[in-house]
Amino acid sequence: MTLKKTQLYLYFVLFFSASVFSHEGQEARIKFWKEYYNPKVEVTQERIPSIKIFLHKIGPFFQLQTVVENFKFTPESDMKDNNSWTGYGKLYINGKFITRVYNERFFLKSLPVGNNEIKVILSSNMDHDVALNRELISDQIYMRFPEYNFAEARAEAHNLFTQCEFSDNGKARTKVLATKGLKASESSEYLQCRYDSNKSIEPFTKEMTRVQKGHYDIVNASLKERIGLWKSYENKEININEAREKNLVMENSVDVKMKELMCTLTLSKDDSCK
Repeated sequence: MTLKKTQLYLYFVLFFSASVFSHEGQEARIKFWKEYYNPKVEVTQERIPSIKIFLHKIGPFFQLQTVVENFKFTPESDMKDNNSWTGYGKLYINGKFITRVYNERFFLKSLPVGNNEIKVILSSNMDHDVALNRELISDQIYMRFPEYNFAEARAEAHNLFTQCEFSDNGKARTKVLATKGLKASESSEYLQCRYDSNKSIEPFTKEMTRVQKGHYDIVNASLKERIGLWKSYENKEININEAREKNLVMENSVDVKMKELMCTLTLSKDDSCK
């Protein structure tokens, strides 16, 4: 083997080996760097810290309330003690770090337009996230800004539902399904979109009537079942005929369960309720 061929061979072996190990170790490296940049301190004391957050609207502003137990905010001890019972809270909005929380009440200057996740994680004075059995001790709430009422939320949910089929992505998905002899609704992705659309009114469940809440829960349960069903078909665990038969039963069960609910709520003695 010539020197040039030997060099090329060694280069190929080294490059191929590095690629394989790089691929195999990717998840391990990601986990390592996440833990490196977000180190944890495990709870060792008997009294386990807890956190609960609330959002209050005061005039045009929002006030974040952070209630902690078995934990103390200690700005005076910054970078001094690395324990799991003193420190501060880390405020995140939509996954982005905003600031440290050292007081029970904190004014938010602004919120992004749209749906928001507001999260606070307990942290030690040495910037280690407090954890119990490697699970972060935190709390999160969800809110939409600007706020809207139940009627507006239902209208928005219907709009999201419509987009499941008639958005550009929805149309493209329907076209692909049609080439396979499938309807738009015979897809776990489409049904997941419908489920997510319906869940968007979750914050308003307390404003629903018993009938509305019952219908909401029954439809969501049916959609979850159908999502699982069509995933089974997509994974080739069942055939199309079996999937369609079971799907029809699940769809019809919504009407059956709603009828049962109405009979229960009205205490009807009608023959149809027997």
